[in-house]
Amino acid sequence: MTTSHDTRLGRLRRPEYTGENRCLPCTVVNVAIGAVGAVGVGALVAVELGAVVLVVALAAIWLRGYLVPGTPEITKRYLPGRALRLFGKGRDTGPPAAIDAESYLSSGGVLVETPDGSDLAFAPWFESAWQTHLAALRDATEGAAAAEDTASAETAPDGTRPASSADVGALARLTGVDEDELSLRWRGDAGFAHADDERIGHWESRSAFLADVAADSALATHLNDWASLPLVSRSGVLGALRLFVERCPTCEGTVQLEERVVESCCTSYEVVAGRCTACDARLFELDLPPSLAGER
Repeated sequence: MTTSHDTRLGRLRRPEYTGENRCLPCTVVNVAIGAVGAVGVGALVAVELGAVVLVVALAAIWLRGYLVPGTPEITKRYLPGRALRLFGKGRDTGPPAAIDAESYLSSGGVLVETPDGSDLAFAPWFESAWQTHLAALRDATEGAAAAEDTASAETAPDGTRPASSADVGALARLTGVDEDELSLRWRGDAGFAHADDERIGHWESRSAFLADVAADSALATHLNDWASLPLVSRSGVLGALRLFVERCPTCEGTVQLEERVVESCCTSYEVVAGRCTACDARLFELDLPPSLAGER
């Protein structure tokens, strides 16, 4: 039964900013503003009135998601990126790769100049080795995934679903970490890898994951120092290699570059991304330099 009280509250609620859509940085900023205002009223007028102000402010934030109109824009403009990253909202660029990926790949003969000298591309030997490993990986992981119990892939309350055991095995070979210590879960298209409780990597899509695993196998066979590089350096090199992928590792569709603005309530940034035109899988996403962004 719906009461008039429920109806009035429903009119005040902003579902786009509350519940699962509530933004933690915006909430923190508004609670802080409300608390400062309540303390000020309590000090200048009366403690009791300050308490009333705080209760009203908290009620407004609970119902509407914010206290101050325009909060998303205020948070986006003035809250430092470092603070946003504490809430998982900022751009998480990860640790530095500690290696110049392009120089490493060029000196190793993995990347070569295109015939017109205007760009770099996979060397023929690497293209062939990468495709061979990729085909074997697709067959192994897709066959294993089809054979596994579909109930094990149910979505968890946090919105993630587990990867197949074959993908976890591929992750173990990629990272050199024991399979029993690893977990790989997908949220939407994106994949997140953990070793025990520490996050050790993420991928924009399963296509990006397959590209890295196949490239790692190809490089391990042909480059003597590959296995001795730290994981963070290998991750940087593999990510750089994806910039030169022309065919989707999953469906073999054409990978096309696109520029777009990525926005949430707290952040806004321009990126250039590589996306498959057939299955829509994203291979990579890079911040667009301000000099180029301004030319759009």
